[in-house]
Amino acid sequence: MDAKKPRPSLHDVAQRAGVSPATVSRVLNNTAPVRDGVRSRVLAAINELGYTPSPGRGVRRVVENAIALLIPDILNPFFTEMMRGIQDEAALFGYMPILYDSNEEPQREHQLLRMLASQPLRGIILSGSRLSSSELQEFCQQLTVPLVLINRALRCPNVACILTDMEGGAWRAARHLLDLQHTRIAFLSGPHKSEQSLARRRGIERALTEAGLTLRPEWCPASNPNVDGGFQTMSALLALSPAERPTGVIAYNDMMALGALHAIRTHHLRVPEDISVIGTDDITIAAHANPPLTTISQPKYRMGRMAVQMLQRMIQGRPPPEDGYTLMETALIVRESTAPVNNGANR
Repeated sequence: MDAKKPRPSLHDVAQRAGVSPATVSRVLNNTAPVRDGVRSRVLAAINELGYTPSPGRGVRRVVENAIALLIPDILNPFFTEMMRGIQDEAALFGYMPILYDSNEEPQREHQLLRMLASQPLRGIILSGSRLSSSELQEFCQQLTVPLVLINRALRCPNVACILTDMEGGAWRAARHLLDLQHTRIAFLSGPHKSEQSLARRRGIERALTEAGLTLRPEWCPASNPNVDGGFQTMSALLALSPAERPTGVIAYNDMMALGALHAIRTHHLRVPEDISVIGTDDITIAAHANPPLTTISQPKYRMGRMAVQMLQRMIQGRPPPEDGYTLMETALIVRESTAPVNNGANR
């Protein structure tokens, strides 16, 4: 930005977006509901103008020894369980975690990261980023503090990556359904362009290929990775004729799987008698779903603690371990939402 050009203000953003300054503030801080179309206009104006909130406006002033945690969905228990690990480990080093939520919006995530880059933080933990690899790379090259990425892979100095073997986990989930004689297997893909979604899909496709089967494109609907997204994508599959719809479903995460369970009940079908469902993450409520959910478990709490440990290592001037990459194992937790295929129920 030209040094002589005035810094864009919140009022400039409001004027560009055709809304009030109060609406811009609500979008920045998630303090009240804003219609999707209005939110998109505000975020577009922020990016076009290069607006960054000044300290104290729209952003809490960070304190000494603060670390920022940016997640895509505060309503997803996966992230809250991970946050507990971050909080417990941060307390050992005297760090104060400050939470930011991008609400599954890449534009908002981009704006928040740009704001965080200008703050006096000790480091940043970014989990479940929805940005492209090139956007992340550009941000990391401008960053002056350590960054830990959770479930994203990126080679950049002063960046550590914690990954879970989601391809292997999805392969085991698909093998489980194949062992139960399911051949019509679907994948509720969530954000289908994300690295983690693609890894899950690769695992499922590998298992199906080994069995001489294919993953049909129409059985891979994409949606927001939440309960509503799971309900909508499962409902679309259930609109197919009984002979064409899948008998086994693997969801991007447990939230989508819970939505799928609801959709199946709404269509007067049963789990697992008519359709088997597998989630991903093993959030606490998965064991108490109706029926209890078979799921791919991720070590959420340990991932949080490890993220702070890596951050501390880099703050002390040491490089991240294992050339910047740490791969954690997943496990298939079998519960009551999967059963042998009922060949008579879907004809």
